[in-house]
Amino acid sequence: MKKKLSVMTVIILALAICVSAWFYGYYNRKSNNNLPTLTAIAEMSEADVNSLLPGYHIDQLREVWGKPDTSEDGTVCWKIGDTTLIVSYKNNGIVAICGLKDDSGVSIGE
Repeated sequence: MKKKLSVMTVIILALAICVSAWFYGYYNRKSNNNLPTLTAIAEMSEADVNSLLPGYHIDQLREVWGKPDTSEDGTVCWKIGDTTLIVSYKNNGIVAICGLKDDSGVSIGE
């Protein structure tokens, strides 16, 4: 009886851990559906952009926004009117830091 109770406890605990992990992954993943348009990005402050984009994979940004206007090793840029979105990413392709600059190169919305 005691063994049966401990087996049931382990099964219930494992199930609870699996359900918790699924909920965490579902609500905290970086989905293409959550990316705003480039036009919406241009209207945000640099701090807002920097809190939104890190964690996305650079391929997700390219898929949603298209080919960047310029691309160098670890950095890509999208031109949005007179604003430029600069995205730097790590070797594994995960976005690390972003910035918004105007035509003169001055940071926007700090």
